[in-house]
Amino acid sequence: MTMKPAAFLILGMAGFIASPSAGAAELMKGRCHMDYCSWFSIESRDLVGSNARGALFKVELKGWTSHHPRGDYGKRSPRTGGETSTGYVFCSKKTPTAIWDEDAGHWSAATLNLASPSGAEENAVIQYFAVCHGIQSGQDAQSSFESLAARFGYGKIATDLKELKRPEEILTE
Repeated sequence: MTMKPAAFLILGMAGFIASPSAGAAELMKGRCHMDYCSWFSIESRDLVGSNARGALFKVELKGWTSHHPRGDYGKRSPRTGGETSTGYVFCSKKTPTAIWDEDAGHWSAATLNLASPSGAEENAVIQYFAVCHGIQSGQDAQSSFESLAARFGYGKIATDLKELKRPEEILTE
């Protein structure tokens, strides 16, 4: 299923959305660190499959960066980039997972700590909330990771990193 700007569909009782309420190409802010901010837009989001544990989506993103000397992140700055990447997100209350292609057919899957991500996984968690719940996260107290994880019913999650032969394997575990 490809996102449509006005489409909004709840998948079961889990509270995951098949399409966010905002437009498909809405620009979202990622992590800001060491004078740079990341930005992304969700260009497409297709449901690959689902099971009792969650729903797997194939996601095409465009990504940019902006430079903010002296960490002045509140000041507007031009964005550079715009490259497209494709990955997968498994929207799950028990095992929220980001899946990416390491290299030609070697897939990595990281279970995400949504309430308190490390700096290295912050962008993946921001993208997870955008893909699975259609919201911007991590920018203020109301959208903090801890408050959103609690709001959407995520409990304590044990993080894990593993290899997959293909992204759809996550549905058969």
